[in-house]
Amino acid sequence: MSASELPEIGSVLIVEDHHDAIEVLKTVAASAFNQPDIVTASTLSQGLEILKSRIFDMALLDLGLPDGSGIELVKYIGAHHPGSLIVVTTIFDDEEHLFDALRSGACGYLLKGHSPDELQNYLVDAVSGRPALSPKIAQSMLGFFRQSGAAIDSNQFEPSEPLTKRETEILVLIAKGCGVREVSDLLEISPNTVSHHIKNLYSKLNIHNRAEATAAAVQLKIFIPN
Repeated sequence: MSASELPEIGSVLIVEDHHDAIEVLKTVAASAFNQPDIVTASTLSQGLEILKSRIFDMALLDLGLPDGSGIELVKYIGAHHPGSLIVVTTIFDDEEHLFDALRSGACGYLLKGHSPDELQNYLVDAVSGRPALSPKIAQSMLGFFRQSGAAIDSNQFEPSEPLTKRETEILVLIAKGCGVREVSDLLEISPNTVSHHIKNLYSKLNIHNRAEATAAAVQLKIFIPN
């Protein structure tokens, strides 16, 4: 894949406490995207401090950090930077961690042990609006929904109040796989303004991540997937 064909991700935050894992993720992110600005942290507190001053297109987050759970980072990004892509990379394969992360805004959940090539493909999937899930995690989710008998309500994404024209434009772009920076460039507005609109439309639709945003766009018939 040539540089011009790589997904548009300009910045990546990696929060991971093992040096070798950080280096692998840095290499994978650099290969998956076109010269992204990569920032790393090794603790929960460092990650939170960085996130208070910057918005990232993507965050790769470990959950087992020395000073707390990476779920706190997922929740912070979901609440303050809802346009950012969040992919969890962890050893935890239990439903509690999985669904807590997904409810808080993660669009991917990868178990450690994947090859660099597999990780690169998963990150591209996340940017393209496809769920980035390890096979074991996908099976766990399928089993959960089968057991619970959960079904998708045809009116699940009915907005609490009408979306504005700008919010609708941004929702369509999210469904197409655009990150915050790309939406900012396309609509000629600042990344902070994009994040503000995303936060509002997420609230109106009662959604928490890009996968739900894509499903909402399809249900509202403003986006037709390929």
